Amino acid sequence: MAAPVFFVLLMPWGRVGSSLVTSALWSAPGVRIENEPTTAIRTRGAAEGATPAEIGARQRAHLDAFLGGQEEGCVAAGLKLSHRSLVAPRDYLAQLSGAGFRGVLMLRRNVLKCAVSQMRALTRTAAAGGEGPWQSPWAVRTVEPKPGPTVIDPDEAIRLAGVFRRSHDRMLRDVAALPGGGAGWSRVEYEDLCADPEGTTRAIFDRLGIPAPKDIALKHRKATSDRLEEDILNYDAFAGAVRAAGLGRYLQDARR
Repeated sequence: MAAPVFFVLLMPWGRVGSSLVTSALWSAPGVRIENEPTTAIRTRGAAEGATPAEIGARQRAHLDAFLGGQEEGCVAAGLKLSHRSLVAPRDYLAQLSGAGFRGVLMLRRNVLKCAVSQMRALTRTAAAGGEGPWQSPWAVRTVEPKPGPTVIDPDEAIRLAGVFRRSHDRMLRDVAALPGGGAGWSRVEYEDLCADPEGTTRAIFDRLGIPAPKDIALKHRKATSDRLEEDILNYDAFAGAVRAAGLGRYLQDARR
């Protein structure tokens, strides 16, 4: 039996369309994906009082176990990871590279819209209290209604936009530090995924060398509009604060 293709979907933070891509890959025969195991390891380790070095060792040990733990019939095995969850990202990425993982970077240039999307998801989570129709607060299922407008704290959105930008830049630097400058890593822009979800997802299958099913299951859709004024009740005050912070370009250009 041939060894499975190993791959990783790496995102700087979240809100980049990873749930849509993950569900599509998961629907293909013989494809297995673990959803953010390094985040769970880091959270659990911090709760236990483990040191960063201990948490980093646990993350790398999990990767070793993942490589050797695939069941018979597995065609491809992947990890969906947040770069921010990695305690020692360059060491971890070097281990991925050395093990022959095929990497996909999931990017979103409009960091303000990413922040707003994150805040709206958190609001839905808090409102649901773990019950009710919002069973997928981090990505809206196609069978769920799109959530309505909410009040968004502009200061928090501006802060989160900065967090996302720094996470994005660190991820690109760490991948560029790999042998070959990360030339073998594919890039998927969120805006391209939104404009043509099926075509972009098929291209990901092709880049990873995984046979795509005839019908790709796309089970999620956007929960935040391209026009932020449709989703923010206090848009005028929000936009004023964003412009004052020097981020007005993210209000005007939906594709940045």
